[in-house]
Amino acid sequence: MNILRNSLAVVAASTLLTLTAACGGGQTAVCEEAVKAFTDYSTKAAAAAGDIKGLNTATGDLAAQLKDLSGKADGDLKVALAGMADSWGSFKIDLSDPAAAAKLSEFGQKATQATQELGSACS
Repeated sequence: MNILRNSLAVVAASTLLTLTAACGGGQTAVCEEAVKAFTDYSTKAAAAAGDIKGLNTATGDLAAQLKDLSGKADGDLKVALAGMADSWGSFKIDLSDPAAAAKLSEFGQKATQATQELGSACS
């Protein structure tokens, strides 16, 4: 559980750093809202320590926020936010799943790629 939670926190933190560094261009407000969404997620994920349901809820909430933000964006930013919403929305922690570690790795790769796209779109 701690490995999963810590891995999600690392992905969220790297996303936050990328967004903070990249916010600019014509859609600054949407980028700033995305930064806030990831900051809020990090806080909720930390508060959900040991609570898988709480962590899954926080992850689902982040996906919903990213989807809403994609509706406010245009072009590459819209695509990047929608991709991140899909990635975060599809991730659920299930400790009874023997493939959970592999899914976390795959999720991390998808989230990293979407983060890079978002960083590009926000710069």
